Amino acid sequence: MSTLSGAQVYVYHDGRETVSRVLSMSLSASTDSSIPALNNLSRQLKDGDLVITVGRHSFDSVCDVSAKVSIIALFLGEEEFSVAKESCAKNSTAVLSGAPLGLRLEILQTFWEDRAPIAIVHSANLSLSGDMEQLAKRYGMSLYSKAIAEAGREQTLQALTEVLDRSNLVLSLYDSMLFDSQFSKDAIRLMFHRKKALVAHSLQLVRAGALFAVYSTSKEKLGLVATYINAFEESGNLLAPAYPTPLRVAFNPYLIRMYSLILPTDQYLITELGVCPESGCQEPSN
Repeated sequence: MSTLSGAQVYVYHDGRETVSRVLSMSLSASTDSSIPALNNLSRQLKDGDLVITVGRHSFDSVCDVSAKVSIIALFLGEEEFSVAKESCAKNSTAVLSGAPLGLRLEILQTFWEDRAPIAIVHSANLSLSGDMEQLAKRYGMSLYSKAIAEAGREQTLQALTEVLDRSNLVLSLYDSMLFDSQFSKDAIRLMFHRKKALVAHSLQLVRAGALFAVYSTSKEKLGLVATYINAFEESGNLLAPAYPTPLRVAFNPYLIRMYSLILPTDQYLITELGVCPESGCQEPSN
């Protein structure tokens, strides 16, 4: 029984009602609540409601409504959520996509020996922490960031080309304002042509040609969302932003062979780094 009398939980995806319906069914099956898709922001929402938003545009749209609702954001990275939250007056949290920068660097340092500076490319929308360079030094690496302004396709690729003149490895953030489907395809094609590598933020980009990524599955994300919903219905409070656990790591076998890299074993990934191989989280049998 919810402690929030009359409050409703919704799922909202701006412009993708089919996605909302699928998530609605999945979350309704995982919780004790019926969680319908939200169709009309201004008419359906009332004070006290909880909205599961999918992506940055959906989050921003719910932030703009007059009703005093709470938000659980899905499919936002840590850095992008931090920026979005600053401009949102609503009580909000997130089940984060991607993985913490420190974990990605920790995995990278187990097999990447090139000591040229590593570049982080991101949209001008993101403001990154100055602690990143110190974090990289902890793993014996040099790191710098490059904001790529919103411009035409040719201009964004030219900005990326300038980054590749200085770096052999680029690390991408979960950044919806930059890494749309077109830029992702163009970036991977350009890096492959220049014999540069991308440490990506999603499994899809590894399959498209990135070196590796640390990620969570949709099932793991929705499982954590269900926990957040249950906590909200019991207390009216939102849990802090977090990544699903355990996270998984996927490597591109073609690029691993091309660079002659020696990867950490599955057992090392699980026991020492706390991540699971793409195949699953079972420890290998002796």
